[in-house]
Amino acid sequence: MEMHEKVLLICLEKEESEHIRRLLSSFEVETESAEFCTIDADSLSAGTENICLAVLQPDEKRRQPEQEIRQLRQIFSDPVPILLLIPPDLTSRIREYLRSGADDYWVLPLDETAFSVRFYVLLEYGQSILHAPRPSPEKKAESEKTETSVLQKIISRFQDSLRYFSPLLLFGKEKDAPIARKWEKIRLLGTGGFGEVWLVRKKGQDSPAVAKIPHSARMNIPALRAAAILKRLSFHPNVVHLTEVVKEKDRIILIQEYIEGQNLQFLLEQGMERAEKEHIFLQLLSVMTHAHEHRIMHRDIKPENIIIRPSGRLKLIDFGIAKDLSKRNISKTVVGSRPFMAPEQFKGQSCLASDVWAMGVLLYLFLTETLPFYASNEKDHMDMILEMHPLPPRQLTPDISEVLETVMLRMLDKNPEKRYRNAGEVRKDLLRKVPDFGKKRGAVF
Repeated sequence: MEMHEKVLLICLEKEESEHIRRLLSSFEVETESAEFCTIDADSLSAGTENICLAVLQPDEKRRQPEQEIRQLRQIFSDPVPILLLIPPDLTSRIREYLRSGADDYWVLPLDETAFSVRFYVLLEYGQSILHAPRPSPEKKAESEKTETSVLQKIISRFQDSLRYFSPLLLFGKEKDAPIARKWEKIRLLGTGGFGEVWLVRKKGQDSPAVAKIPHSARMNIPALRAAAILKRLSFHPNVVHLTEVVKEKDRIILIQEYIEGQNLQFLLEQGMERAEKEHIFLQLLSVMTHAHEHRIMHRDIKPENIIIRPSGRLKLIDFGIAKDLSKRNISKTVVGSRPFMAPEQFKGQSCLASDVWAMGVLLYLFLTETLPFYASNEKDHMDMILEMHPLPPRQLTPDISEVLETVMLRMLDKNPEKRYRNAGEVRKDLLRKVPDFGKKRGAVF
């Protein structure tokens, strides 16, 4: 039986409603409009089959938006994603709306670029929920029984002694359960502040993928933001590709392509030819030029976030703290990896030129085999970045040309207004002044 997917539009103004219908015009997806002020829960629930996304525009004059969000959650049998279109005068209520059960939000007005990508990510996410394998009644009962058993184990462990508490002991093989009932875990690749990264494989398929699983649902919004950014940059060959967005135990999980190769930090420690480093740097400039043209700031460029395939192709990964600057010029959040953070990043004034600084640090490391600033004490390291000038690279590596040194030092200018504004400017100036950069013989590609 054919499934007719639907997007539910709730209390949208005419302009927003028409905008979303245009976004869906090339999809085989129906739209249904609803007004909570005229439709009660019983009548609305009769038409919620096959809903893959609900879009709600809050209005304090109509009724409490938090109640509408909770009402939607009660009506939907599946965890349908809810997108809020927030009027500017209601931005102070965003946290309350998210706590009430909304998945993502957009502050009006809508635009033609960033919003469409955000919308399509949620749509695909809702579609994946709608088409996910359903557990049989027997398996569902068994799952509920397992959850009860786990709870009993927790209580029992606490009664015995807190020192015996261990998630692995409590949950046994629960960690091996397929993600969203279709992605089987193969092995843990790593952990971090965001969560866990697993090598996974789709049931019935051999090709591996990577699952980024956050520690808690509090990371859902950043995960959706990262997914939207990956979608927006997906046409560039040096960007890691997003395969799917799923939800498991209230957490948004990103399924990404698996990249066979080594991270740049490992390769640098093993030793690399200069021509190979230059070729890699040109690839990084290419992908960051693409990102900056879309007003995307990575904010965490470092060797650990760069994978080199056996063919020599670079893949830039970990857009978890990347920022879309479509509506602004700076980000006030202080994030990044200290050795590669620009002075303004420590002050909460990140901009596209902050990525240029990080690339300047990497280029300095490539050509001199040392960082421009380093101290074992974090406070001293930050002070050096904020106050000191780097040693001219030609003093460490005399065969660096003067023009290349000039480019590097401009990338590392402490004043972002005197630095190259974006990666595109660096790329253009570098190739004009050093035309043989990255093209010398002996590189292994």
